[in-house]
Amino acid sequence: MTEEEYAALGLQAPPARIDPPGFPRDVAGLIERAAAACPDDEALGDTVRSYTFAELSRAVDGAAALMARAGIAPGERVAASLGNECNLVIAFFAAMRLGAVWVGINKILPLDDKRYILDHSGARLLLADSAVEPQIEALRGELPGLAHAWILDAPDRDGGWAAALADASAAAPRPDIDPFAPAAIMYTSGTTGVPKGVVHSQHNMIVVPAAAFAHGLMQPDARRGSALPLTITNVMILGPVAAFLACKPFFFAPTIKIEPLIAWISEKRIGQIAFVPTMIYDLLQAGLDLPDWFRVSSGGAPLPEAIRETFFSRYGYHVTTSYGLTEAPTVVAQSFDAVAPEGASGRAMPQFEITIRDADGNVVPTGTVGEVCFGPVRSGPWANVYTPPLGYWREADKTAALLRGGVVHSGDHGSLDEDGWLSIADRSSELILRGGSNVYPAEVERVLHAHDGVADCAIVGRPDLRMGMLTVAFVQPATPGTDLGELEAALKAHCLDKLTRYKVPDEWRFLDQFPRNAMGKVVKPRLREMIAAAGAQ
Repeated sequence: MTEEEYAALGLQAPPARIDPPGFPRDVAGLIERAAAACPDDEALGDTVRSYTFAELSRAVDGAAALMARAGIAPGERVAASLGNECNLVIAFFAAMRLGAVWVGINKILPLDDKRYILDHSGARLLLADSAVEPQIEALRGELPGLAHAWILDAPDRDGGWAAALADASAAAPRPDIDPFAPAAIMYTSGTTGVPKGVVHSQHNMIVVPAAAFAHGLMQPDARRGSALPLTITNVMILGPVAAFLACKPFFFAPTIKIEPLIAWISEKRIGQIAFVPTMIYDLLQAGLDLPDWFRVSSGGAPLPEAIRETFFSRYGYHVTTSYGLTEAPTVVAQSFDAVAPEGASGRAMPQFEITIRDADGNVVPTGTVGEVCFGPVRSGPWANVYTPPLGYWREADKTAALLRGGVVHSGDHGSLDEDGWLSIADRSSELILRGGSNVYPAEVERVLHAHDGVADCAIVGRPDLRMGMLTVAFVQPATPGTDLGELEAALKAHCLDKLTRYKVPDEWRFLDQFPRNAMGKVVKPRLREMIAAAGAQ
């Protein structure tokens, strides 16, 4: 792609184009590579079916051939709103093999979010299941660019999917893959409530496990699994992409519930699986034994010190902590095998250099809090191999802000100590990290303001040991004397209709008037003080 072609999509061309030393240059060929090396080894499994690498390669060929017949060519967007099943991985690698652009859509997202993502991405093909089908049918008339919607668990509406996967003679096109072209749009909530589409290349995705494996990190020989949804492309990268790079299998966990999950980890001899802090809390509450080979790592949200200390007392080793974000993609800093100082998330992954900068983009002294920024490491065999995200899909101004000064600006604030340990002071201003998921107050406030019973509202977070933070809604009723119980029930129902369930406020508090500053703006620190005072009582 030329710089003009990137710019037409609101993106920026990568500053360097260096292949990862000693590793493949793209994601598209990973399964074929593994099938050539170990065709009969187990590769992929869910609760219903499993594949060897040879079988998986044939299935991906069949899926890619079917997609090509449906008009999917390099650069076309393929969306998927599926649960954790083998079809999701097959579809992803088929899209990569065609040079298409992958768009993962979490099944639990509300109708409005699905509409926005499908429309904004310009998806030509959507893969879904019968649970999502009613929403898709409601949207079809609003999405003229969506040429196909295949319901993969309905044989009469799957577009020929099942037959294509079983067709051993299928021959998919073999376009030349540009590793630096757009390959995935990862939608993440924006501060205004409108999802932003972070764009990464196949190069961006493969560098994550390649750099880690080259330095003996992330357990290259581990059998991998996930209980978290692979429609989150970060999870796809840390799961199947990493597994297949190492010619190792990947399995879908049957549940996120901790007791059967640990039993499954033991049965399948899983060595690497992503945990979020709520899962570690549940593990400690259950008091379960862990397999000797298994080591717990935590991401998605800060791990409370009390949980970390309790875990060490119970299991005799420290949880591996990390800091990451969609824009990286995935992990930027990790504690590796070292014990992180209290409050620290980790040290830079080998492909990164982390800097802390002030509002003008200047690097600040060690120990000073500023914005967390990162770019490629500048020396050694991995110098300049990492390339930043290509930007935000069709958002040139936001792309320029993200990549200004030649580094990625996270929007999070933190500091580095003299040993390179990164500690996060706060994440993206008012962002609430609830159980590893992002809740942006502005998005919830926008939904509440649309209800006739609300004169004004504000959303703040309350610390919680299990979830990290809970969401508290402060509401000023539109009509004095309103029955607050009835209003709360109505607002909950309204939010459930408009928001993903984890974004619905956990607690409701009603005020006759809000504390405001001289400009009339709600003083959220005062609301947090009210929460703290109530907790103390």
